[in-house]
Amino acid sequence: MKPMEKKQTAVELLKETLDAEMKLGTKMIINWDMYLEMEKEQIQEAWNDGDYAYFDSKETGRDFENGEQYYNEVYSK
Repeated sequence: MKPMEKKQTAVELLKETLDAEMKLGTKMIINWDMYLEMEKEQIQEAWNDGDYAYFDSKETGRDFENGEQYYNEVYSK
């Protein structure tokens, strides 16, 4: 069996990027949208892979259809 690939969270990747830039003493512009999109995808994937039978949509009263619906209702503004 092939070992599972280790993934980074958006926060871990951001920390690694900032640490590297600080060591170099360079100024950088952070692409926040990239990290926010990464976090959104991770939340959706976790929802899709998890046991979500106990969580119902506040809007519809039914189970969420998928991770995207869950993310949009819980985290989107």
